[in-house]
Amino acid sequence: MKRLLIPFSLFMISIFVSQANMIVKNFPVYESMIWRLESVLLIGLLLSSSAWAIVDVNDQYFAEPDATVFSSLSFDLNGASGNDNRSSFGIDSHTLFRGDKSTWLLIGSYQAEQSEGRDTVDNAFVHVRYVRKLATGGVEFYVQGQRDRFQKLDSRRLFGAGYRFDWQNSEGNIDALIGIGVMQEQERFVDVAAQESRSRANIYLTLSMPIGQTRQTRWSLSAFAQPGLSAGGMRSIAVTKIVTKLTDKLSLDLSLAYDHDSQPTYGVNSDNFRYTSGLTYTFRKSEE
Repeated sequence: MKRLLIPFSLFMISIFVSQANMIVKNFPVYESMIWRLESVLLIGLLLSSSAWAIVDVNDQYFAEPDATVFSSLSFDLNGASGNDNRSSFGIDSHTLFRGDKSTWLLIGSYQAEQSEGRDTVDNAFVHVRYVRKLATGGVEFYVQGQRDRFQKLDSRRLFGAGYRFDWQNSEGNIDALIGIGVMQEQERFVDVAAQESRSRANIYLTLSMPIGQTRQTRWSLSAFAQPGLSAGGMRSIAVTKIVTKLTDKLSLDLSLAYDHDSQPTYGVNSDNFRYTSGLTYTFRKSEE
């Protein structure tokens, strides 16, 4: 039941945000009330679940569309000593290089946490993607490396290719991506000598739209379905995010992410959920 409840909750929040935005456009007087309702929904979902690391590779694809170079950097460092001895460190980076006919995406993240002298979080993620633009979208090629010691994942390496349909509204009301492709992955798990290799289909949808008349807040949703082609099984991912600009370079973000694997390794749950909130610094460079 939990397997269905979390993605259903994300889906309902996504529908609510979409409808709320339409209401605000027609009845601006309700903007403040709508924002409070969205906040209650998000906080309620946060309080019902625990954290896990998932990275959305399309997170910044629609950001600053007129910039030839765009980069975002999120950094988190906190800790305590005395009665409570703990420390945590996290960094997340997205960089895009846009040309007339192509786009490069470079994505990386690292999280580490220690509590009472014991490691409790240790994961890393690197993703490189190349998109060659065509009339209705573009062909894409990507490689990825990943590890998460506390999910017993010693390493995951994959490469893939596909086609994406890219739709961007000239007024910036809503942007959308639909992608389909195939990928080959190799996984090695902690305390397991053998390495698993399988082929998967990769189908995804990404939506991004502003909230409110000022357009300083933006909501996005990315959903991925990755059924196994060579060995069966299904992996699915859903990430929804709200970003509010504080300045031209600094923004506050809140994200919720869900991951399901129908064939997890022994001792690992099939469902994982993450919530994160923090500050993001952005850099952009446009053509002269």
